[in-house]
Amino acid sequence: MSGGLKFCVEVGGTFTDWLLVAGQQVVGRGKVLSTPKQPAQGVMQAFAEALVSGDRVADIIHGSTVATNAVLERKGAATGLITTEGFRDLLDIQRQTRTRLFDLFYRHPEPLIPRDRILEVAERLAPGGEVRRPLRLAGLEGRLERQLECGVESVAICLLHSYANPGHERALAEQLRSRFPDLYLTLSSEVLPRFREYERASTTVISAYLKPQVDRYVRALERSLEEGGFVGNLAIMQANGGTVPASEVRRHAARMVLSGPAAGVAGAVAAARASGFGDLLTFDMGGTSTDVCLVTGGRVGFTTDYKIGGLPLSIPMYDIVTVGAGGGSVATVDPGGAMRVGPESAGADPGPACYGKGGSAFTVSDANFLSGLLRPGVFLEGRMRLVEGPARLAAERLAAALALTPVEVASGVVRLANATMAQALRLVSIERGHDPRDYTVVAYGGAGPLHAAQLAAELDIPRVLIPRDPGLVSAYGLVLADTRQDYLRTRIVKLPGVSGALLEREFEALRSQARREFERYGPPRGALRLRHGLDMRFEGQAYELLVDVDPLLEAGSGAEALLEAFRSAHLRRYGHVPAGDHVEIVNFRLGAWLPSTTRHLSSPQAEGGATPRPQGGEVYYQGRQSSCRFFSRADLPVGGRVEGLAVIEEPTATVLIPPDWQGRVDEQGNLILERM
Repeated sequence: MSGGLKFCVEVGGTFTDWLLVAGQQVVGRGKVLSTPKQPAQGVMQAFAEALVSGDRVADIIHGSTVATNAVLERKGAATGLITTEGFRDLLDIQRQTRTRLFDLFYRHPEPLIPRDRILEVAERLAPGGEVRRPLRLAGLEGRLERQLECGVESVAICLLHSYANPGHERALAEQLRSRFPDLYLTLSSEVLPRFREYERASTTVISAYLKPQVDRYVRALERSLEEGGFVGNLAIMQANGGTVPASEVRRHAARMVLSGPAAGVAGAVAAARASGFGDLLTFDMGGTSTDVCLVTGGRVGFTTDYKIGGLPLSIPMYDIVTVGAGGGSVATVDPGGAMRVGPESAGADPGPACYGKGGSAFTVSDANFLSGLLRPGVFLEGRMRLVEGPARLAAERLAAALALTPVEVASGVVRLANATMAQALRLVSIERGHDPRDYTVVAYGGAGPLHAAQLAAELDIPRVLIPRDPGLVSAYGLVLADTRQDYLRTRIVKLPGVSGALLEREFEALRSQARREFERYGPPRGALRLRHGLDMRFEGQAYELLVDVDPLLEAGSGAEALLEAFRSAHLRRYGHVPAGDHVEIVNFRLGAWLPSTTRHLSSPQAEGGATPRPQGGEVYYQGRQSSCRFFSRADLPVGGRVEGLAVIEEPTATVLIPPDWQGRVDEQGNLILERM
């Protein structure tokens, strides 16, 4: 291979962002409109815009919304489920918890698989994995064949207690593969080998539901790239903030959910770390949604209790909260006569009315455009000229329905979108015991820098950091992401009976699995790095806490040190520790990763000099006409300061500095906004 370039491409709901990197240097960047009906086409358009031949690219790293949207829009494959006899109604029963306690008409989320596509098989394992009833497949193939004739193309297999003994699932899968070689099969013992039957079944079903679509998408993308001369490595971003080869995502499709937002968090953390900030609230506002995440001490919060479309997805992933507020979020009037914003989005096709592509709905981007904050000839470096006529017509229609003026409507749309996003920031901070005033908001995405300081002011957060190229932070996160996998196995052990030998035996089983999988990824590019953890709880609790045990393993500590580490973690999280020492280990966890060969990125940045003279203009800020200054970020030198009310324009985003705030460019090229 003659080239060693990295091409990173992240497909969002409205725009597809790309970055071309040579070594530690950014040599190309850009945005193109996404193509929702054919996402791979948008990737190839980005590749064409980069003006680089495929044989010069060694690695392509890709993040996408394909999997996330397929679940949210219920557009996955026709999927079946095979489960243990007597557990056919598992997906319908779900859990007793209600998300809306006082809603008399509340209904659990509809499962992805209807009951008539769920088959039972005679077998039974004990919680420890002992066989209580042997596997019998009599009649199963005939019943499954009838389902395939009705369009089922993917099947999830989730048998009782298979996390302790995967033998029955593997035997069943082997039999079905020999009989139905084209059938997509997904085993719960491979996707999520942990207890709690409903969460394990739901996660397995989501992966099976996505598997055909993700497989076809990735294969089509690989073919298109090969036709363009690319013969290197294609890696896909996962929800855990790490990448894996594309072949692994085809096997475990659920890992691709929240691929793009995870890349954004990785890029935001790297940008903030360079400027010396580690306690962060990442704020990614794109065209369709806003994603926020809490980062403490530079470490991103992880969760295995995520829900997508109301359904549990229990794979290790960044703890990201998503709300339906983005630049393309549509403003409507509800039956009670009140205005609502989102979660419906105009997306990329047709997009906001001001894009001039036939959109007629009034969106957040239209509101910012009519307020004068987005200027027609500057947006996306002038390559997409915003059009006033359709945006004003959409505003007038909405204003007539609400008996308001278009200016009042625009101001109200922004306030409602800000309220939704502020609630998301409260959720990941205040509602989890963290004071947002101790954190720095890192704002990115095409629309994030336009709203971030307003949200920070509302939550009394003193500082906002805007990275360089804020509209491309997710693409930056892709190139900086490590190759990563997470492993776990359920073994419930009471703490007094835990010995160093038991810990070593269980963790070594996970380490062996990690080494085998990473060997499949190709020649090693360094030593495999590992992080060990335990899910622990007081006996009788229905939830666990993840305890980092690497320091304890290195010191050779025993059960007493484990107990103290768990009690400290419980105190930090919940503010109290129950009396007693009846503690048990529930899950053994291992994180394994190979660091990216790109550890930091550099771009040309102006240095020294005075702040350039701005252009003057009038805008409507919070419903009032105000004088505003417009700057080009490319002209702002290191150390340059700008006081609000001001707008800083750049190719991938627009930054708003409110009154009583000021911005300065630090030595890393990041823009720091602070109260005056």
